[in-house]
Amino acid sequence: MPNEILEQIFDHLDYRSRRNLTLVCRRWNAVLLSERFIARNVTLVIDGSRLPWLHKRTFHRDYPNLTLQLDSAIEGDASKGLRLLPAIFPEPSTVQLRLEFPHESLWVAFCREPCINLATVQTFHLTGRFRMENRRALCLCMEELRTLQLDYSNISDLTLVAPKLSRLHLHVLLNEHIDFLQRFIDQLQALTVVFDAKEGYNFYSLNPTGLRELVIDRRDKGMTKSERNASIAFFKRLTQLHRLELRMKFIDSVVLHTIADKLGQLVHLSLLVTEGTIELKHIANLTRLKALRIVACRVNLQNVHLPALQTLELGSAELPGTYLEGIEGLMAFHRLRSLTLINVKIYPEVLQLTPTYSVERMVLAHYRRIDETHLQILVKRFPALRWLRVSCCYGLYKREIEKLKRMLPELAIAFDEVKSDRF
Repeated sequence: MPNEILEQIFDHLDYRSRRNLTLVCRRWNAVLLSERFIARNVTLVIDGSRLPWLHKRTFHRDYPNLTLQLDSAIEGDASKGLRLLPAIFPEPSTVQLRLEFPHESLWVAFCREPCINLATVQTFHLTGRFRMENRRALCLCMEELRTLQLDYSNISDLTLVAPKLSRLHLHVLLNEHIDFLQRFIDQLQALTVVFDAKEGYNFYSLNPTGLRELVIDRRDKGMTKSERNASIAFFKRLTQLHRLELRMKFIDSVVLHTIADKLGQLVHLSLLVTEGTIELKHIANLTRLKALRIVACRVNLQNVHLPALQTLELGSAELPGTYLEGIEGLMAFHRLRSLTLINVKIYPEVLQLTPTYSVERMVLAHYRRIDETHLQILVKRFPALRWLRVSCCYGLYKREIEKLKRMLPELAIAFDEVKSDRF
């Protein structure tokens, strides 16, 4: 197996598992400790209590990824530890800074003194919820910054210089966060905004003409007719948008229809709602759509034909179940290659399906109860199926899967057996 494939497998493991795998053989040890793999995966975590003892440690490796937590547990001469950071991390590429009730003087010193070479940082994650008493303006100059994740309440006192910033993940807590977003809106290609309250502030007044990916998370608020004019005008300006994800309490059908009518260039679409029904006929104009994900209690597949659709995911483990109306609509997607069903209620309606020869890959996951007979009936409706994954499905055991393998020897099956409440 090539080293690149091994690295892809090791990427999905935690630190302890990767450390144990270094003992398997010399080759795995060499892959896990190679500079390329370490630069992408290994992160050194330092909390406030460990800062004073950094000068007592000897580091034999350059760590490009750093997680630093400044909290109330700082003891001793913490400034000495901060001054040693540039020697330990000469050219960091990824930095995550967590501020949990920090000392204000320490935070100001970190920003104003060269404790970390921010000029080389490409990915920066800043977390903190506090307000400075003296209202001091802090400036971070990050010339190579590409990706920024910001969950920081005191945004009005922070000035960021990042001419290459293209990806932003922002938690909107105040209207000042929208003002911060306005500074970089012209250069962003990917944007994720998470609203912690029902208030949307002035988000729809922005003009993000260069965006290609957009995620809006307002799980406490639905997209209603009252916001239709503002939201339609907003989406109409997204002429280059290819990927859209909406996480809402519910989405009004009129709003969904008008938005889809303005975004005919979409390739990827995700709709996640906790209430109401998603009717796919409202997105029938998305003729270029290749990947679709729907999370809702009810999904209506009637009267829709998406000619370019290749990947479809329905349902979620967080919902008690998803009911499909017009399940025969699955067979209308003639280019569909991958189908994922997560606790989707499709029986006994599946008996009425006409077999389709387009789907080659299927995932069944998080079913509260699924029988061997139901699984066999479903698989037979997709004769071209070549890869099947069954994960977290109660009622299926190893002997049933082995029987299915003998019946369909050309079908590759990945199976996670669930016994009571454990794997």
